[in-house]
Amino acid sequence: MKLIIVAIAAWVLTGLIAVLGVSAGATIWFYMEPVVDSVPDPASYFVAVAVGFLALFLSFMISIAITVHAAQCNSRQNVL
Repeated sequence: MKLIIVAIAAWVLTGLIAVLGVSAGATIWFYMEPVVDSVPDPASYFVAVAVGFLALFLSFMISIAITVHAAQCNSRQNVL
């Protein structure tokens, strides 16, 4: 039962990373839109986007792994 809760928490965390990433992107766009093409884009924005996508990808993979592990443990308990 505890592993199921961990799996749910992992999926909630993945969802939060996605929602907060979209929210941060929208906020950055709101403040950057008036100055588009008037100043060059800072390199730090591209680094932030790459790191955000990497965090989302890793969280997604960990959520899948925990869910599969929980399902396997749950099926073993049902067999016994």
